[in-house]
Amino acid sequence: MSTGPLAGVRIFDLTAWMVGPWCSSQLGALGAEVIHIEQPDVDWSTLGAGVPPLINGTSIGYIAWNMNKRGLSLAMKSPEDRAVAYELLKTSDVFLINMRPGVADRLGVGYDVVSEINPQIVYCAITGWGESGPMALLPGADTPAQYVTGFSTGTGTLESDDELNRHFTQMDATTGNYAAQAILMGLVARKRTGKGQRIHVSMLKAGSALQSVRIAEYLASGQQPQRLGSASQNTAPHRAYLCADGQFLGVSVTSDDEWCGLCELIGQPELAADPRFAANADRVDHREELDGLLEPVFRGMVRDYWLMHLDRAGVPVGYPMTWAELRHHAQVLENDYIGSVETAAWGRVWMGGPPWHLSKRPARMFSPPMPGEHSQEILADLQQQRGASEQPAGAPAAREA
Repeated sequence: MSTGPLAGVRIFDLTAWMVGPWCSSQLGALGAEVIHIEQPDVDWSTLGAGVPPLINGTSIGYIAWNMNKRGLSLAMKSPEDRAVAYELLKTSDVFLINMRPGVADRLGVGYDVVSEINPQIVYCAITGWGESGPMALLPGADTPAQYVTGFSTGTGTLESDDELNRHFTQMDATTGNYAAQAILMGLVARKRTGKGQRIHVSMLKAGSALQSVRIAEYLASGQQPQRLGSASQNTAPHRAYLCADGQFLGVSVTSDDEWCGLCELIGQPELAADPRFAANADRVDHREELDGLLEPVFRGMVRDYWLMHLDRAGVPVGYPMTWAELRHHAQVLENDYIGSVETAAWGRVWMGGPPWHLSKRPARMFSPPMPGEHSQEILADLQQQRGASEQPAGAPAAREA
């Protein structure tokens, strides 16, 4: 039994691929009962868009994005299974779907139908590009969303073409997170008003919201922000530098005190008074000259030397860690950044831990379901609830022998 902050909230999760499943997985971690719907004849190897590698024939995408749920098989085009869906919707608090506009109506679960069944339901629809306009009916996915939202335009080095973010689920996860926030707001509003409502979230809007600062830079200046590789658009020096051992070091100077500390450390205190570098705005304007001075300095010593001495000097510093390093890093282990769960079909599975710490009602992570794994259990619960609702007023509910 969940003790999380969303304990008692039931979510009808008619989602696929990543955006929707990621959203409902976060709500499940917060204690909601998420019932994930899959077609009875689904191909396990393509679940989660076939993201490699596979674990026992199932995509890691499906496993990672469907933590914290129970699984129910329903053929939504079947009248009999649709009737089961309607029974379940009567007891649900949230309906979640991520399909192109019109699909929910064709499956018999458009907002008008669902809200008639359950007027208090919080109905959330996620689309790629919105519900109107020339792109509305096109499929949405992370890669085209990076292009269409302009995200890739600012990614890459000055000399390169536009690049995709290598963590290719950036738009998927961002949209899923925004959808989860919207659902939480819908539940709060329902508690205040007693009424459900329809929510719509699109990858286009989510990608734009994610880039609010970059868009503001363009609107204020009329200039497309430059591609700067690992560098920051707003502060300098703030980028990765190559060290003597061929390793990269991330230096992040965000204040004049840190800049003075760096100048002292490298034995060039006069740079702090150089009018080209005296304030952050000056350093940003003379970025290339500054890098020309610092690059040979950092190449003069190995990365570990700089990590130790920059830290002592109070200059923010780090380096690009591999997943192998992260998995065993003391800070990661101390803060439950990575955890594991036992699964029936895939053995022990490692995943990122919950991103929140709630002192009173902690979050949780548990095994994703095999498609339809809990069908009999969920249907039995529905049958029991139906029987209880049909009992005459004051009559005792039937009890199992």
